[in-house]
This record gives sequence, structure tokens and C-alpha cells, in this order.
Amino acid sequence: MKIAYFFSTFPHLGMTFLQREIRGLNSLGIFPLLAANRPPAAGDFHPHDQDLRETTFYLNPIRPWHYLSANLMWLVRRPGRYFSAVVLALKLHDRIPGQRLRNLARLAGAAVLARHLHIHQVRHVHVHFAFGAAGVAILLEALSGIPYSISVHGSDILLPQPLTREKLRRARFIISNCHHHIAFLHRRFPILRRQRFFTVPLGLNLATDPWRWVQPMAAVAPALRILHVARFDPVKGHDLLISACRQLQNLGVPFHCRLVGAGPLWQAVHEQIRTAGLAAQMELLGPLFEEEVARQFDWCHVFVLSSRSEGTPMTVIEAMAKGRAVVAPDISGLPEMVVQGQTGLLYPPASSAALADCLARLYHEPLLLAKMGIAGRSRAEKQFNARANTNALKAIFTDEVG
Repeated sequence: MKIAYFFSTFPHLGMTFLQREIRGLNSLGIFPLLAANRPPAAGDFHPHDQDLRETTFYLNPIRPWHYLSANLMWLVRRPGRYFSAVVLALKLHDRIPGQRLRNLARLAGAAVLARHLHIHQVRHVHVHFAFGAAGVAILLEALSGIPYSISVHGSDILLPQPLTREKLRRARFIISNCHHHIAFLHRRFPILRRQRFFTVPLGLNLATDPWRWVQPMAAVAPALRILHVARFDPVKGHDLLISACRQLQNLGVPFHCRLVGAGPLWQAVHEQIRTAGLAAQMELLGPLFEEEVARQFDWCHVFVLSSRSEGTPMTVIEAMAKGRAVVAPDISGLPEMVVQGQTGLLYPPASSAALADCLARLYHEPLLLAKMGIAGRSRAEKQFNARANTNALKAIFTDEVG
């Protein structure tokens, strides 16, 4: 099956599900050609993904002669297509300042990518996220005739992005990891009701380490162990979590909270914790590799999300795989992942008081906490099993691409 996967950045520590998907397809005999706009920075990918790093074709850093020769090649060989692609690049702008210039830059990159794909006889491109790589894919198809499809995940469609409608409308088909995103897109862009959508949840390989076994949960006494894994970004609501922890302290619930991740707000969150007088109870661990994150799930009693906007976070699946209850806001695709009262608790979004109440309830009801963990593991095995979901993905590519 001559397909390619095209990413904005690949491989990446914060998106291990992408590496997992590629390896899953490889295990089923599908070996997509890998390409990306840019490589990861040093330290932004796991050493065991070095093979993926070495086999991925990158458009950046830009090599001027490669860009010039590729664009001249398409201009000479297919002048009609090239000029049509230029017109399209100038036409698509969503009234966003500077978008036309970005499109022309992406067209220059699309010419380089198109030459690489034609050398390898690729007949279809799949893109993850409706971000910059999807913008290149539009112009790639206009220039070379190679169609593309998209997997959407949440932040790429729930938050404002340039050219979202066109990226999705022009795709051959769209894969979503939950039904909520499809319904949202139908409401936002009625024209997409004619588009072909498929639903394939994310998943973990529950037959391999570190997800194949569940560490017995430690006793809740003397303190509730809370885990939060997310990028330090305003949308992740770290301030909401700090406020909830302060209220938890006022309720007389002993706790220890560990925060995993990195990002632009790391220092600000550190200062907020100190100002709130919670430095002894809240610990910042920084970014961790997957196996280290798994050990933090073994440590905790409950996994918490405090996001103001969210898609279908992989961390929820990881928590359930490790047999831990989940407390998350009742937004977007989370109700499809967390079964209220069975695998966790959903609270009204942006309510730190409700988040604190959920945590206090689980502290005072340790049997419910343990029961939710067991139910979560069962749900992960049934709905978020990477092997089954990769087979579904293979079937889609087989039917749609051939």
C-alpha cells in the first residue's frame, strides 16, 4: 500500500500515540513513507524512536537548492498545475493577515515533498492534526494530484485555526478518535455533512510493558495521591488545579499532588503554588518519558484533568490502563472516555470547587476509588486496545486507498 504519513513534527515526546500508530501499522505489514515539516528538537523524542527520526524525510531546515530545483521541475513539467496551485495559495486566506505568504511558502515546500513522494510512487498522504502539515497537503494535492486524508484530535478543530474548513473539505476522508468531534464539525461546517468520517479511538498496547499489568493501589491514608500530566499551557488550567488543591486543604483532606509536563507557564505555575502555600503538597516533576509517566500512574490514587478545552487526551487512556480513577471536566470527547460514576467523575468545566469536591469524595470513599480503577482497566481493554484499533485503521486505508 503506497501511502505516506506527513506530520508537522515527528517523532515527538508529547505525541507518543503517533509513533505507536506507525509501529502498529508496521506490525500489520503496512509501512508508510514518513515525512514531516520539521524534526524534533534535541530531547523532544525518546531515544527508542531514533529509528523513526532517521527514516523521516524533513522539509526543514530549508536547503535552498533543493527547494529551487523542485519548484522549477514542477513549473517546467506541469506548468498548468503549478500556476493553479499558486492561484489557490493566493485564494485561501480566511481573512487572516499574512496567510497568503504562508501559503506560498508552503507551496514551495509542497513541491519538494511532491518530488520525494513521486520518487517513491506514493499515491496517498495521511496527515495527523489540521495544523500546518494539512495546509501543505492542500497545496500538495493541487500541485501533484496526490490526495490526502486527515486524523483530527481535538485542539486542531475545537480551537480557532487557519483554513480549518478547507483543510477538512478537501480531504479524501477524515478519521476522528471520538464521535463528539464529528458532531462538532457537522454543526460548525454544515458542508462537511457530505464528507466521509470514520471513528477510530486511540489506544495502548496492553500486552506490553509498561501497560500490561496494574500495580495494586496503595492505601489512601495518610494522603490522597493526585497525578496531573499536561503541557504547562493556559488551556490546561493549572491555576484551576491549584485553586482546587487549596480548597481540598481547607476541607481537611490530606493530599500530595504531582504535576508532570513542561511548557511556557512552568515558572508561573511554580510561583502560583508557592504563593498558595502549597509547596509541600504540590510537586513539579518536569517532562518524563512514557515509562516514567507509567510509574507515576502506579504511584497515584487518582488522575486529574483541569483543562478548559480538551480533545481525547491519551493520558486518560493511560490512567484507565493502569487501573486508576479519572476526574475530568465534562467537555468535548471526555464523556465518551470516562463513564460517569463507573470509571471516574466528571465535573462542570472551570469549577475548582466541583473538582475539589470530586477529589474529597474519592478520598472519603476508597472502595469506590478502587472499583473505578478496576472498571477503567476493563474499559481500556475493550475500547482502547491499540491492536484492535490499528486493525480498524488498516481496514479504512485498504477500503479507501486500496
